[in-house]
Amino acid sequence: MRTVQKALAGACLLFGLSIPLLAAVYAIGSGDDFELEDSAEAGVALVVFGLAPTALGGWLAWNLRHSNRQISQSLSLQQEQMFLQLLQNQAGDLTIIQFAAAAQVPIEQAKAFLDQKAQVLNASFDVKDTGAIVYRFPL
Repeated sequence: MRTVQKALAGACLLFGLSIPLLAAVYAIGSGDDFELEDSAEAGVALVVFGLAPTALGGWLAWNLRHSNRQISQSLSLQQEQMFLQLLQNQAGDLTIIQFAAAAQVPIEQAKAFLDQKAQVLNASFDVKDTGAIVYRFPL
């Protein structure tokens, strides 16, 4: 659905923005032959075929951006809740793999998230014999 909405927004913007450009080229190219009646017709064409698709395309693009922002905020909140739940269950000790598996995110993203939280919450680090880093968050 998002792909269709993106394609439709792009097509509307492309079509809607090209009409005023073509009308301007026509008006400039006509020179002295451009009459008031042509001007009225061009104005109607600009509104109907230019403004409407441009407005629709702009609204679709804004709607996509707004939806993406809401989804991103929702995912951040879910990650935060998963992090807090894991901290309670693990008594404050958490590894990157535990968080990545529970939050279903890539290892690199889990490491970046835990590094950020470690700085904010003053966590300490321990390294296991296997080389895994254990984040120790104060509860």
